[in-house]
Amino acid sequence: MGLYIHVPFCGSICSYCHFARTADHDLAARRRYVDAVREEFELRRTGCRVLNEGQRPLETCYIGGGTPSQLEPDLMARLLEGTVGRLPTAPDFELTAEANPETLTGELADRWRDLGITRVSLGVQSLETRILQLLGRDCDPATARRALGRACRTFPRVSADWILGPGIDRGTLLAELSEAADLGVEHFSVYILELHPGTRLADLAEQGLWQPAPDKETEQLYLAVIEHLAGLGVEQYEVANFARPGGESRHNRNYWHGKPWLGLGPGAHGYWGRRRYANHGGLAAWHRDLEADRLPEAAVDPLDGAALRLERLILALRTREGVPLDRLPPGALDLERGRSEGLWELPPGRLVLTPRGFLRIDT
Repeated sequence: MGLYIHVPFCGSICSYCHFARTADHDLAARRRYVDAVREEFELRRTGCRVLNEGQRPLETCYIGGGTPSQLEPDLMARLLEGTVGRLPTAPDFELTAEANPETLTGELADRWRDLGITRVSLGVQSLETRILQLLGRDCDPATARRALGRACRTFPRVSADWILGPGIDRGTLLAELSEAADLGVEHFSVYILELHPGTRLADLAEQGLWQPAPDKETEQLYLAVIEHLAGLGVEQYEVANFARPGGESRHNRNYWHGKPWLGLGPGAHGYWGRRRYANHGGLAAWHRDLEADRLPEAAVDPLDGAALRLERLILALRTREGVPLDRLPPGALDLERGRSEGLWELPPGRLVLTPRGFLRIDT
């Protein structure tokens, strides 16, 4: 099984971010949050025999956000002690934590390594000043470069995020990816910039001050990234994820393969016992339920057989392995037409989306 812990704290709010997050916090709020995550874990453990009896080893843990590196090292230690520390772990246990470059100091990196964090995911997004300013990132290119080097020197596995958006120069972007790969980054997550209601970018778009890049421009950039990274030995293994052989995120792969995971923290999602749940995104509502000894869930989806089969199909289509043809309902897709249009390939017994198909997976 896996464990996801959501840390909602940020130093500032990026212009595109729609996740559960807040820049309004102090040490007392962070301490209260850590204690509450431990309480949520205990509440879920006491209600589940598998967890309570330690029947299933923990294979991966992913600490995301928000910005987990906003937590002081002692608070991170307490968070891990009250969650990961209370479960049996697999011999090759993978522990990932996200960090923003400006917060990954040498002291924090060393403490994280000593706490057993084996994999760091850095939210770089870009190494161009004007792009970072558009995204509202509280970081400059020099700081990001130092953080990339520090992470690669300190941790056995390093991932970095990039965003594809308007105004990005193709040559500059590909050079940035090469630079990161040369430093030792083995995993890249490359996301297309999306517009979400309630974000600063959405407000700018409504005022006519900013617009997303045209689809054709985005497609060309995405395909260029795939080709360039492949030339560096970094292969695409999922819609937005690329890795050197053996460097794939095991935690994320487990999502796409339908393995169960426990989600803790405000805004966290979990898949446990044939049900998906989503915690309250707001800190106040999340705390309120826990103080009343209630699971802090805003929504629960009890997946029936048909829904579960459909979900597993869609998740598998996101990966380079694709899906067995016998999982597709008869006549669901015009197989030859999709192949002739370059949307998928048909190796023996399977359907595997091409990069152009990945871009259209929702449709």
